Amino acid sequence: MKLCPRCSEPYADDAAFCPLDGTPLVRQADPLLGRTLAARYRLVRKIGAGGMAVVYLARHVMIERLSAIKILRQDLGMNPTHRERFLREARAVNRINHPNIVEITDFGEDAGLVFLVMEYVEGDSLLAALREGPMGWTRAAGIALQIASALERAHELGVIHRDLKPENVLLVRRDGGEFVKLTDFGIAKIVDAPTITVSEQRFGTPGYIAPEYIEGGAASPRGDIYSLGVLIYEMLTRKLPFDARFPAELLALALQQHPVAPSARVAGIPPALERLVLRMIARQPDDRPADAFAVDDALTELLRGTRSAPSASLAEGSARRTPSLPPSGDGRDALATAVDEPPADVADRAHECLADLDRRIAAVRSARGEGDLAVARAAELAATARGLLAGLERARGTVAGHQARVDALDVEGREFRARLGHAIDTLSRDRSRERERALDEERLARIEADLGYQVETLQAQLEARNVRHEGELARATGVLEGALAALRRITGELMRAVGDAIELLSHP
Repeated sequence: MKLCPRCSEPYADDAAFCPLDGTPLVRQADPLLGRTLAARYRLVRKIGAGGMAVVYLARHVMIERLSAIKILRQDLGMNPTHRERFLREARAVNRINHPNIVEITDFGEDAGLVFLVMEYVEGDSLLAALREGPMGWTRAAGIALQIASALERAHELGVIHRDLKPENVLLVRRDGGEFVKLTDFGIAKIVDAPTITVSEQRFGTPGYIAPEYIEGGAASPRGDIYSLGVLIYEMLTRKLPFDARFPAELLALALQQHPVAPSARVAGIPPALERLVLRMIARQPDDRPADAFAVDDALTELLRGTRSAPSASLAEGSARRTPSLPPSGDGRDALATAVDEPPADVADRAHECLADLDRRIAAVRSARGEGDLAVARAAELAATARGLLAGLERARGTVAGHQARVDALDVEGREFRARLGHAIDTLSRDRSRERERALDEERLARIEADLGYQVETLQAQLEARNVRHEGELARATGVLEGALAALRRITGELMRAVGDAIELLSHP
């Protein structure tokens, strides 16, 4: 298969140039490029790969929205444990719905490929930023504040990330500031979900994994706080807290030694920030801040009065970019590329192709005369294509209606998750601050019981609403996929009719 490097349209191996823009085609060794998943996500280019999955940039064939699609390796997809762990990421992120966490908008399976559809974020990873050297403390604290905000919501909803590291933090320039997107919940622990394997708590990355995990301890929010502390340390110094040459040595030192103080590596770090970081990476979980809210409050206090103090929810939505459509063409090849285009463009391209076919028929009829059999057959095929075009118009309307329903459900889900999530955040923050005040045990117990009941009630409402909403969305998406399949079938028949007519007219 070949692809146009300009418009990403797929073509057969014997094609040389894109008929839409004249660009020389490039042969693709990756069989997935150009493929359309679930009748609506066309894979445009590969943008990343890991041990379990490959990530592609994809374009929605109807609404031109770009997404990132993570596809589980096919050999792993045959293993139920790996499939469950992969899909757990979608369930984990769908619980949270926080502006500082990359959104998962869809997931499913197509011809043996298990995939997640994520918002496409244009930005560099924290790992890339760290290659430029240590950060100023206000920038590092601003990034950490947004990560802490994401962890607050995740932890309160029973999700522990377990793999915080620079590769999983994306930095996006937006509205003159730096916006954080936390990604890759692939090994997240959902507290109330059954354990997948007996060893899953040992997952993590050397240097960032909490010491208790190394020893086989259970996953907890304070494990994520440890990893965030390491991230802050690394942003400030461009080094890890322990000097080691090998991953295994990092694991051993985390259990055996005290970390090197950040101020011993870099000057100018505020003492309060250094104390916070060293508390976060304490060997014992009980010596760390109680929760992510406490980290948030400490960072906010440090940044108070500085110009670079960011909002933890700087902006909603995603950093998606809508590509321009390729210019229209004519003839059989142009219509062939329309099979995966948005419905409005499919119909418009079909009208153009039929108009071109009528011109060809008229020209050949003028040259050969009315009795030419090829012209007569081509005219019959053109009439068939016009009948199919009427069906295509109806199918386009049907698809548009179902897509509007899916989009409305998507918006509804984001809104109720954000509303309930914000309420949970507010109550949980109050509870965290009451704990920090160290009131007498009797009063603290009353406050804990009251706020805890309110938080649990909201969590139960959110969970029940999520279950109902996901069922409605699954049904609406299934109907949309059926309508899209019908649209593609009609478009394919129309394409064949026009192609056959052109083929007849091309022979004397």
